[in-house]
Amino acid sequence: MKLFSLLANVADAKSLVIHPASTTHAQLTPQEQADAGVTPDLIRLSIGIEMKNVYARKQLWLSSVAVLTAVALLSGCGKSGDKNAASGESPSKSEETGGEKPLKKITFAYAGGTCEAPIYTAIEKGFFKEEGLDVELVQQDFETLKSGIASGKVDGTVGNFAWFKPIEQGLDVKLTGGLHAGCIQLVTPGDSGITDLKGLKGKTIGVDVIGGGPQITLSIALKQSGLDPQKDVQWRAYPSQQLSTAADKGEIQAFIVWDPAAQQAIDEKNYVRLLSNGHDEPFKSGYCCYSVISGKLAKEDPEKAAAITRALLKAADWVGRNAHETAEIETNKKYVPAEVATNEALLADYHWKPGVKTAQESAKFFIKYQKELGILDSSTDETDLYNRAFFEAIPDFNGR
Repeated sequence: MKLFSLLANVADAKSLVIHPASTTHAQLTPQEQADAGVTPDLIRLSIGIEMKNVYARKQLWLSSVAVLTAVALLSGCGKSGDKNAASGESPSKSEETGGEKPLKKITFAYAGGTCEAPIYTAIEKGFFKEEGLDVELVQQDFETLKSGIASGKVDGTVGNFAWFKPIEQGLDVKLTGGLHAGCIQLVTPGDSGITDLKGLKGKTIGVDVIGGGPQITLSIALKQSGLDPQKDVQWRAYPSQQLSTAADKGEIQAFIVWDPAAQQAIDEKNYVRLLSNGHDEPFKSGYCCYSVISGKLAKEDPEKAAAITRALLKAADWVGRNAHETAEIETNKKYVPAEVATNEALLADYHWKPGVKTAQESAKFFIKYQKELGILDSSTDETDLYNRAFFEAIPDFNGR
């Protein structure tokens, strides 16, 4: 492989290649992979921008097209199934009743994390339907979601501050409100001897995806502790449910990931928590999860954008007052692969404070820090990026 590499770079823009069936989608059963359109011979390419020479870049693109064409031919070109309901009961479909105003159809994506509770409850408790929305739910990883939301095939999702780099690079996606803080934890085996962030120097850290929210969170914390997140530690990506196994084997010395994987390691394997964005500043005062919509939707149907935002923020507010029932929904409806008790403990520990104005300030914070870390280009205008990233679908939520 001469043009593409599998590299652990924080939100970099290098050309990468990955085999989804054995990495990003390895936690799914063969049938679930097939339903998501992930075949054993599927290869995904991420086209970088490292080549400044126009001719060289053209050659890279032509080579990429050739690889993708070959893969498509080998895969049969006719397999579909990128729409994956969360359970056999198809909870993603709202029911229309006679005489009512027809519901507007939207496609919503989720990953399967505890913190995506506002999506699940907006479906199960009727918040989407109250806003006139008929939701089709699809399960996707971050890279697949980026292409889906850019093309308009996906209307919305719950996202995080990792979106700012793709937006800087031209991805047309909008944040519209903040949902909560607290769903990312950094843990290490109890016998690792690591007791604080400075102890991570020279160590290998596991993440679920390179350039994602957990890696950005730890990069900010490492810098504040006097460490260089690109030179003082190594990063390695695994499917979230395989991170603790990798740590048990000594392949990594700690990992940071979305819940529930880290909490399960704490509860079941006596791992130790080193960082939590729900307990530690500067993270707990802001947001880790936001309501996110496609730029195409924001431009063409601002009324629908407002409806999605209201539904998610109302759902987040409900979750904050009903942790146990939400946990039952997540587990019993098979949205999240964790026990009810685990989900309930996590949800009760989060800071549920949905808002719009407060989300705007949180977005500005993460843009500033990501620029300082070098994740965002030094030439990027922070105000311009914020204006491109945040869409005020509604002016506020309960005054926030």
